[in-house]
Amino acid sequence: MRTERNKDGTHTVWFSREEYRAIPRAADSFEHEIAIRLMGDCDLRVTEILGVTPSDISRMDDGRHYELEITNGKDTTGNYDGGKQRETWLPVEVEATINRYVREAGLEDDNPLIQRSKRTVQYWVENAADRAVEETGNDDYRRVSTHDLRRCWANHLLVEENVSPRIMMALGGWLSYDAIEPYLAAPIEANIIESMSAVEL
Repeated sequence: MRTERNKDGTHTVWFSREEYRAIPRAADSFEHEIAIRLMGDCDLRVTEILGVTPSDISRMDDGRHYELEITNGKDTTGNYDGGKQRETWLPVEVEATINRYVREAGLEDDNPLIQRSKRTVQYWVENAADRAVEETGNDDYRRVSTHDLRRCWANHLLVEENVSPRIMMALGGWLSYDAIEPYLAAPIEANIIESMSAVEL
């Protein structure tokens, strides 16, 4: 895990997928875990989480995978009433967790999954990160914010999994390559070796 101190005293945290998994694993409840995984596994912002309902989940054309429609996405252009719309990838495991939670909580299709405030969700992440410190002994977890979860998702797919930037822009709601750049860290050594060993120089 690597941290960078920002000018305002906060920190930017870069962590691996394995380090990330300690956070949802430390969640207090299904509701908390779902909120965390919507950020860390689906690339949602905190405000976007608050608008997700069961009806926003649908199977993709192959019948095996799922997508999640976001209707209240961040709009930096001012062109959308109520927020920008996009579809993002919903891992099968996360869909199963959500489905179980919806059944146990008795939610209707149009009920928000997370009926809390933005600050409450931020607190859930802080609380789970504190427990991750106890589990791992790594005190840097105390610096993790909700936005670091989105950054971890983007960095993992772009840098470590080599997913196309165009696909990432569509899933994450970015309008340009410049908007993605702040989410990237330096490639890990394994990616450098894999990429460069196939190149003839």
